Amino acid sequence: MVYGLSWGNVPEGFKRIGGDPRMMIVREDMETYIDFTKFAEPPSVDEGLYGRGALAVHPLEDGGVLLVRRYRHGGALRALTRDYFFTWPPRPFRELRLTEEAHRRGVPTVEPLAALVQRLIGPFYRGWLVTRQLKGARDLWAIAQADGFLAADKASCLEAAARAVRAMHRCGLDHRDLNLKNILLRREAGRWTGYVIDLDQSRLLHGAVPADSAEKNLARLERSVRKLDPGRRFLSAADWEHFLRSYREAG
Repeated sequence: MVYGLSWGNVPEGFKRIGGDPRMMIVREDMETYIDFTKFAEPPSVDEGLYGRGALAVHPLEDGGVLLVRRYRHGGALRALTRDYFFTWPPRPFRELRLTEEAHRRGVPTVEPLAALVQRLIGPFYRGWLVTRQLKGARDLWAIAQADGFLAADKASCLEAAARAVRAMHRCGLDHRDLNLKNILLRREAGRWTGYVIDLDQSRLLHGAVPADSAEKNLARLERSVRKLDPGRRFLSAADWEHFLRSYREAG
């Protein structure tokens, strides 16, 4: 197998650039703004404020901002394999395709712009994903810990997060790594709006996500609450019940 040429499917409106050992899939209208050098720079966004891991930031001429996330292993694998991967087609390309399709279906998520893979030795590679920044957004866990987070704001944030997760399930996105850090919130037109991100371990179904799979997503989210907030100082049992009630009422 020629690993460096294993691209997988390219979404409509995107194109392939380069080849072994550097491969990039980029949205056609962003080709002039994204190049390989943007992936090599160190991260410059504080970890924990915007989803999983630290991100590199690159401003655009139109006032927008590119966010570049490097793929890294979690848990015990991090010390062993660092940021090396060997699954083909590459994970960044898979997440790009999935995020683009989810975005087109109406899932409240980030706008994917490009993915890059740099092959190392044999099947091993490093990978990056580029999305457009949601200005003013922070993850649910960061917001919950913020000073001056009033009870009314907390209820509104939980309701916005619940609406986003419910919309995700209606659109057929089964997010199997749902946690407090990959639900983003920001104020839009005077109200909180939620987004789901980090779709690397997700799958898209033809119809709505079945009830049992949706419940597993919610259980995964509750586990992250218990892990990050074991004393329930920021998100109480009553808060979680409010989230679930809002999820059900979102239809």
